[in-house]
Amino acid sequence: MKVTTSCSGRFHIFDQARQLHRCGVLHRFVNDYPKWMTRRWGIPDARVTSLLANGVLGRAARYLPASWSPTLRDRLYRTLHNRFSARLARHVPRDSDIFIGLSSFCLDALERAKDLGVTAIVDHGSLHQRTERRLLEEESRLHGIKADDELATDWLIDKEDCEFHTADRVFVLSEAAKRSLVDEGIAGDKIFVNPCGVDVSQFRAAEKGDSLFRVIYCGNIRLGKGVHYLLQAFSELRLANAELCLIGDAPVGAYGELIRRFQASNVRFLGTFPQVELAKIYTQGSVLVLPSVADGFGMVVPQAMACGVPVIVTQNVGAADIVSEGVDGFVVPIRDVAALKERLRLLHEQPVLQRQMGAAAQKKANASLSWDEYGNRLVAQLKYYLPTSSYGVRT
Repeated sequence: MKVTTSCSGRFHIFDQARQLHRCGVLHRFVNDYPKWMTRRWGIPDARVTSLLANGVLGRAARYLPASWSPTLRDRLYRTLHNRFSARLARHVPRDSDIFIGLSSFCLDALERAKDLGVTAIVDHGSLHQRTERRLLEEESRLHGIKADDELATDWLIDKEDCEFHTADRVFVLSEAAKRSLVDEGIAGDKIFVNPCGVDVSQFRAAEKGDSLFRVIYCGNIRLGKGVHYLLQAFSELRLANAELCLIGDAPVGAYGELIRRFQASNVRFLGTFPQVELAKIYTQGSVLVLPSVADGFGMVVPQAMACGVPVIVTQNVGAADIVSEGVDGFVVPIRDVAALKERLRLLHEQPVLQRQMGAAAQKKANASLSWDEYGNRLVAQLKYYLPTSSYGVRT
């Protein structure tokens, strides 16, 4: 089996490529980083095609002057997406059995793969963008805050829809993502759900250094992440010997003003950290909370679980799939401050339960949430897309 995978940016695709290589089926990995970057994932140069010029342009676009209008920015991003997709199409190997492209960056390549008789797969990391946009528009109206920079534009939604319909198969990270795609007209029988993994050698449990009840949030501090609901819940609880630690870029604009209403001495904005340092922070936590209104997966969830920390997530967080209610975490409805307060109070008042749930979370992470488990599920599924002559099975 010869599998070619690709991406602009990193996302989870670098880990996917590493797993395909581990299983001996990676044919080519096409990305827009220099080859020294992919070496860090253990992928040999001989398996890598680097579209570096596209990557340089894409990363430079992150530093556009603030004076650029949203329309001009959007036009540039659309051009960058389409140019990568067009160039990627020229690098789909003819002798591949399977091609995987990251959504919004691969339409031309999917079409090229199908012309070559190669099974074409699009890998999508979030809920359907139309679903996410609708949820964020509702959130904007609820709080009177514009979130235009978080909303997917029409061209992006339309392009991804074309990719979903063009591809032979669609890969997503969660059942929530699958439901959103089915609701938007994508056939459910072509969608494969495979949750992200966690590096269990990097994220491990360690002894907590104090008795403080520490609530941790990690991610972008933006409207769609629902951080304001967590802040409200924590503020209203007034727990003794407790603090809330928020990891992520400080919010600005109207959302920053909303967040600042909940400023207190026991609410700490810690800023951002390299991933290699996150494990140290998780191990000092009592619970990780991801209160997102819409979140395709949430890789911080299995990371915290691997560190022996129970989790609280909403139903719209894809990682809810890996949480066993009341065993290693809790799943609550979106925007439900009362439910967040109830679960936080329970863990605060019952430290023995908190430790038991943390131990269960770590056990699950080590047993079934590693990247190797992700890779095993992926390769087992890919075999079904090959002709009989290869593995004795048919698509």
